Amino acid sequence: MKRSYHDLNDEQQQAVIHNAGPALILAGAGSGKTRVITYRILRLIDELKVSPFRILAVTFTNKAAQAMKDRVGGLIGPQRAREIFIGTFHRLCLSILKLHADKLGYQPGFTIYDDSDQKALIKECLWDLKWDEKQVHPYAVHSYISAAKNELKNPKEYEEVVAGAFMERVAQIYPRYQAKLRENNAMDFDDLLFNGVLLLKQYPDILESYRKRFEYIQVDEYQDINMAQYQLISAIAHPLNNLYVVGDPDQSIYGWRGADIRNILRFEQDFPGAKVFKLEQNYRSTKSVIQAAQAVIRNNSQRKEKELFSLREMGETPTYYQAEDDKDEAEFVVKTLYERLGEPGRKFSHVALLYRTNAQSRVLEDACRRHNIPYVIVGGLKFYDRKEVKDLLAYLHVLVNPKDSVSLRRMINVPIRGIGGGTVTKLEESAKKQDITLLEAAHQAAQSGEFPKKATQALLNFTQIMEGLIAEKDLILPGEFVKMVLERSGYLTDLANDDTLESKMRAENLKELVNSVVDYEKYAEKPTLEGYLDQVSLFADADKLDDKRNCVTLMTMHNAKGLEFPIVFITGMEEGLFPHNNSMEEDSEVQEERRLCYVGMTRAMDILYLTGAACRYVYGTPQWRAPSRFLSEIPKDMIQVTGKAASIVATQGGLYEVEGAKKKKAFDELKDPEWDEEGVAAPFALGETVKHKKFGKGMVISMIGSGEDLKVTVSFPNHGKKQLLAKMAHLEKVE
Repeated sequence: MKRSYHDLNDEQQQAVIHNAGPALILAGAGSGKTRVITYRILRLIDELKVSPFRILAVTFTNKAAQAMKDRVGGLIGPQRAREIFIGTFHRLCLSILKLHADKLGYQPGFTIYDDSDQKALIKECLWDLKWDEKQVHPYAVHSYISAAKNELKNPKEYEEVVAGAFMERVAQIYPRYQAKLRENNAMDFDDLLFNGVLLLKQYPDILESYRKRFEYIQVDEYQDINMAQYQLISAIAHPLNNLYVVGDPDQSIYGWRGADIRNILRFEQDFPGAKVFKLEQNYRSTKSVIQAAQAVIRNNSQRKEKELFSLREMGETPTYYQAEDDKDEAEFVVKTLYERLGEPGRKFSHVALLYRTNAQSRVLEDACRRHNIPYVIVGGLKFYDRKEVKDLLAYLHVLVNPKDSVSLRRMINVPIRGIGGGTVTKLEESAKKQDITLLEAAHQAAQSGEFPKKATQALLNFTQIMEGLIAEKDLILPGEFVKMVLERSGYLTDLANDDTLESKMRAENLKELVNSVVDYEKYAEKPTLEGYLDQVSLFADADKLDDKRNCVTLMTMHNAKGLEFPIVFITGMEEGLFPHNNSMEEDSEVQEERRLCYVGMTRAMDILYLTGAACRYVYGTPQWRAPSRFLSEIPKDMIQVTGKAASIVATQGGLYEVEGAKKKKAFDELKDPEWDEEGVAAPFALGETVKHKKFGKGMVISMIGSGEDLKVTVSFPNHGKKQLLAKMAHLEKVE
């Protein structure tokens, strides 16, 4: 090895000196994979005398590509680095299509449509078919078409695999959508990959030119590639197969957007003779963090065996805190955070608060505000700045203050109800002329029939909803009233019909806003809707935080990938939340959730806290949940357990007591407040094993309701998650 490589460990050196042929670098978390890729490129150029022009390096994000360019430039010089193609898969395909798209019938200068352009085109298709976009949502249609393109299915091939009424409608829209793209000489983002692969398949001479150019190919984050990316890179690599891929099956967490973990698991079968190198030394975390994370990920079967280790000190044993509820959880986080900041050299920026879903951030944000902790949200807006939250707050502002025309303009057509911009402009002119409110002008127009029939009916429906809500505003508690607004407005129904991951997250955020209203009711002397809005306004306007300040970082675990922090809190370690309800039907989905847990845990450099709540509010209603199964996979000697809510926590070795816990709050003694009044005890304990006549044995993971209406959610190994009405299910306890 040359002196340039002196800072590589033995495993890294072996990977770097690989000369030719396929190679799989299994790079564990924090093992220095980017360093290996960049030094491998350096060796190709300096020792094997490969022209930089013959080297291809692809990754997934522009940020990652730029970081790689900078590091390669630092090793071989910026000028030589510019000769190497370092970029994303989409950038590679765009460069190919810019030269050859005419072969597929496109003219020079074709446009790449962004999300808003794509949705507008899908809406045109719906109009052509005379379909109501309330029933066939453009966002959902786009999501299905995108998935089809990533699997390289054209409209005809997609039609052959449709299953269900919605897919049948997508199958009718897909060819029309593609035809409209053609008419506009445009491609969408997914077309870049789809057409890139199609071009290389149909024109062998073009494919051969790229095979000759890119003799050595490096792929980063190989565990995240989808079908289109796999076929693209495989086609260019053949027949030399100088394909050098770096990845980690244990960090494959993007299956929901098309990534196929099988591509990395079957690499040796797809590329016979492939060499496999393992990077197992973690440079980031203490031994105790790595040991706990390894204990969790070992429970996955979809992986390649490797044993991550650290040469750092043992460090603190990770802590699990079992909170009484999500408020107790948030208070524990901020209290512990302050204690840690009292240690020498600690800063707010050393701390990350991680969660499974964006909706969880609300309770943490409120706690940070109460305790004057500066924070920044990564990969998303602050809770009260999210579109759906601002939409619902606009409803509430108009209901409290019908003169608020700004809020009315925001929500009058949310969800879409046929009141377009032209109609609103005319209403504003009428309101100004008559010196009345915009809402009054809408009511007047609905009665007068001055607008076309469709617009008049839409205005009539809207004003009737608003009048009904205004009449009931002061008759019920704010939390119940906000639920009524969501139901009567049709907002939640609209999101449910959308049927995309984004819409589900937005629905969760709206339900979390209901929780914030219920929280307000608990401590307000006389809770009113006006009082709640005043509180939110103070939260929103006071202490506008500068993201460049020394801040605590809040983010989802998906957004945390690739980052590291001295202190990490992973919140919401509960069945139904993590692993998430939506990911508990199939074992493969639970395995992806476990990988996400592993990714979250390995973000911690020095100190790791895991927290969960025995009771968490969902849409204003308390739900009792069992601790996450991932906690039970950490041996007792690798985790210290504390908390207020539970005296027992399931672990690999069975159940054990939490030191200092309140015995009266054990899982099998937790009760809904209504149960106390009725004198009805919970029939099951969370985490208890029960038996069902049809589904067999399973674990109780949550309970909601009481008495005759008690619903028990049970996770069955062979049948997934089932919510059962207790009085009808005839569940038996298994001793």
